[in-house]
Amino acid sequence: MSKEENKKTREAENLIKLITDFFKLQNQYNHFRIEEYKEWNEKECDCPICVDYTVQFCEEESPDYCDGFREEWN
Repeated sequence: MSKEENKKTREAENLIKLITDFFKLQNQYNHFRIEEYKEWNEKECDCPICVDYTVQFCEEESPDYCDGFREEWN
């Protein structure tokens, strides 16, 4: 291998290492953000704004939707 090929190989390896390190840091950062969100969103709020943003599961086999919802999605 010539010096030029060795240099290109080292540069490629360095680039791959930088990309790998970047994704590891992004994963760590997202993990911390999720943990922080869980701590912040720990208590339940019953105000109308929070209730509107809360996802709730329906246990009905065939849920009944209001007319406004049906019009929007038809």
